[in-house]
Amino acid sequence: MQSIITGGAGFIGSHLTDRLLYNLDFDKIYLIDNLIRTDNLRNINHLLKNDRVEFIESDISKFDFSKFVDRDITHLFHLAAPRINRCAKYNREGHESIANGGFNVVNYCINNRVKLFFSSTASVYQKPKIFPIKEDMACYPHTIYGSGKLYTENLIKSYDNMYGLDYTINRFFSVYGVRMDNSGAYTEVIFNWLKSIKDGNKELTVFGNPDEKVLDLVYVEDVVEAILSTTFNSNKEVFNVSTETGTTLRELIECISKVTGVDIEIDMVADSRTDIEKKRVGDTTKLRSLGWRPEIDLEEGITRTWKWV
Repeated sequence: MQSIITGGAGFIGSHLTDRLLYNLDFDKIYLIDNLIRTDNLRNINHLLKNDRVEFIESDISKFDFSKFVDRDITHLFHLAAPRINRCAKYNREGHESIANGGFNVVNYCINNRVKLFFSSTASVYQKPKIFPIKEDMACYPHTIYGSGKLYTENLIKSYDNMYGLDYTINRFFSVYGVRMDNSGAYTEVIFNWLKSIKDGNKELTVFGNPDEKVLDLVYVEDVVEAILSTTFNSNKEVFNVSTETGTTLRELIECISKVTGVDIEIDMVADSRTDIEKKRVGDTTKLRSLGWRPEIDLEEGITRTWKWV
C-alpha cells in the first residue's frame, strides 16, 4: 500500500506523513511540494531519513503523474494550495493554481482508481448568520481562495457522477499548531503574536474589536486524526473539521498571556478588510459520528506551539 501527499512538506502535510509513516501500514509515501509555502524542507527533514519516504519538488498543477502508473498507489491526499494571502494579491494566479492542481489530481485518481482525500476550507460557505455552520449550508465563497476550493469540490463530485470516484472532503476551520506559518487569513495571528512575544514585544496589534472576532481553533494533530478517520471510514462525504468552540481574539490573547507568562497589551487598529468574517464556528456532528473528538484543548495547543516557535 502506497500513498501520495500533495503539499507534503507543508504544515498539515508533514504531520500527516508522520502519522502515516509511524502508525499505519504504508510501504511508501510520496511527498509532492513546490516549497512555495515553506521555502525549504525543515518540516520533513526528519522524514527524509526514512527510505519509505520520497520527496518530489514540483508544482502539482503541472506534475506528470505518469511516473506512478505502475506503483501500488491506493490513496492520494490532496493538501497542496497556494498561500491564502497570495490568492488575495494575485487573484487569477491563485485561483488557477488551485483549479489546475485539482483537475490534475482528480484526473489521475479517476484513471487509476485511487481513493482521493481533498482538503477544503470553511471559506467555501457564505458569510454565515446561523451557528454552528453545518455541511449542508449554502456555499457562496467571498474570497478567491474559497472559490478555488469550492471549484475543486464540485469537480470531484462531477467526476464521481460521470465516472465513479472514491473520495472524502474535509472543510478545515482555523488550524494551528507546531510547524504552522503566517499564511493563514485567520490563524496567522497566532504565529505572528507568538513570534512577536518571543522577540521581546509585549504589545500585540489587533485589527478590529477583539471581542467581536471569533475563531474555531483546531489543533493540527486533531486535524490529522480527522483526515484519517474520514478517509478510511467514509466515502463520497463532506465533513467539517472544527472544535465547535468559538474563541474571541481577546480570549486567545489571554490564553497566550497565560502560556507565555507575558502581560500583553492590546493595540487595537481599525480593520478595513471586507474578506474576513467576524465569526466562524463549525458543526462536527457528522465527524463525531465516526468516533472523532478533538483531544488538544486551546491552552495545550498554544503551549506546544509556543515551545516550537
